[in-house]
Amino acid sequence: MDFSERLQLYLEGGMITEKDVENVNKVISLFEKEYGVTLQEENADTFIAHLCAAYARLHSEEDIDELPEEVLNELTSLDTYPLSTEVLDKVMKATDIPLNATEQGYLLLHINNLISFFQTNDEWN
Repeated sequence: MDFSERLQLYLEGGMITEKDVENVNKVISLFEKEYGVTLQEENADTFIAHLCAAYARLHSEEDIDELPEEVLNELTSLDTYPLSTEVLDKVMKATDIPLNATEQGYLLLHINNLISFFQTNDEWN
């Protein structure tokens, strides 16, 4: 199932804007075009929910705590880390809304989880 219903609910609830919806759709398209994977509720719900929450926090100027150092150390030691940073860079370039380093850290964690999921299922190009 795609994210259209979820995005519509977030939009109607005032959590995100039309521009945010456009950016989320750009990210979903990026994954399909660049890596041959389709992001859906069943495989990417946490990633998309965090991306939307990050946009909401950006608009409200709400801060979140940085990733704990032990989580960041574990993340940087994974084989998928270089690819995760490449994907994050492409995500940031594809969207019109700059996220701060803390939000990018959490996105990096979710991106790494997506890569691991898709590679485990032989779906990542």
